[in-house]
Amino acid sequence: MISNLFEESKSAVLRYFPERQIYLRSGGEVSYFVLRTRTQVAATVFAGLVSLWCLVTIFNLAWSYNPLSGNSNDSRTLQAKYERLLDDAEDRYATAQMQLSQQQETFEKAAKNFELKHAAIAELVNQPVLSTDYASMGNADFAKPKVMRAPGVRDQLPRQSRIRAIEKTKVDLGTDLDQPLTNIDDTQNSILLLAEEETLDEIEMTRAIIESTDLNIQDVLNAGAYGTGGPLMNIAAQGASDGRVGEIKARVIEAKILEDALNSVPLGHPVDADHYKSSSFGVRKDPFTKRPAMHEAVDFAAPMGSPIAATADGTVIYSGHKPGYGKVVIVDHGHGFTTKYAHLSKTYVKRGQKVVKGDHIAGMGSTGRSTGSHLHYEVRFQDRVYDPEKFLKAGLYVQ
Repeated sequence: MISNLFEESKSAVLRYFPERQIYLRSGGEVSYFVLRTRTQVAATVFAGLVSLWCLVTIFNLAWSYNPLSGNSNDSRTLQAKYERLLDDAEDRYATAQMQLSQQQETFEKAAKNFELKHAAIAELVNQPVLSTDYASMGNADFAKPKVMRAPGVRDQLPRQSRIRAIEKTKVDLGTDLDQPLTNIDDTQNSILLLAEEETLDEIEMTRAIIESTDLNIQDVLNAGAYGTGGPLMNIAAQGASDGRVGEIKARVIEAKILEDALNSVPLGHPVDADHYKSSSFGVRKDPFTKRPAMHEAVDFAAPMGSPIAATADGTVIYSGHKPGYGKVVIVDHGHGFTTKYAHLSKTYVKRGQKVVKGDHIAGMGSTGRSTGSHLHYEVRFQDRVYDPEKFLKAGLYVQ
């Protein structure tokens, strides 16, 4: 029975799909090819499958059913889930951005503080503590000296014991070189603390020297090139760390201003040879009239021609002859100080010439109203005479 069914099917296939020969004529030549039954059946089956797929697609479109359209409950649930995940991701991104911004702001503040300290340390290490260029201190507020900081003003931050602070600083400097990067700030603070202590020592020593001459130090500073003489320490609006660096910079400038003032004080000795004091400052018996008279100088006696030296840096403002004084040299040292060298045998400098402390400016003599070879040495501050011996004693302390 199965064989009969097979034979009937085969007969039906052969009946509907008999072997066909297709002839083609081209260019006067005739060719043909055979379209076998198997080939016809395969093409028919393929065409049927394609037609079936097209019908199914048309049916789905007609009934508006498409699993990819997202209208089903599952699709809507999945979409809502992804939207929640997207919102969570955006919230996390915004939080991360805010944290990053805060961390960046914190880092920038720390970096600025680090750079500020580093610049201050570099200035203290790469150049003398008492530099000659105020503007190089790195801050315009400190580049224009205005008001000298009074010694009695309390620091914004409490100071440590000097001996303990310096010993701790030296230990830190010896051990922190191999410490991790996180200890750099502590090392910077130690270096700045040591610099501050050394600068304060310089300030106190300079003040003591100037005051030992019986001069008012504020008067000396006011007579300087900057008038009021000293840095304006405007650090209230700054942070504690920046304020400390600002204080140190201000003190360095203060020390520089004091050093400039000290360099103008005539503390050297005017006679660069063996000599002795022949007359003191003050009231004495005049060698000619034998009556009491004010002697506004100190006289030093030495052999004729003994070298006379400038007692501080300055500029020669007079070199010539004056009645009663004979040959005279007057030097302006700045900050209101002048020195007069009289009864000279000869002068080595001219008006307007710059001199340095210790330069030979003249030779000792006995010109003018004089009884013998000696030097009449005067010290004036703002046109008022002062006892030169106090300046000479202060000069010995400096040495």
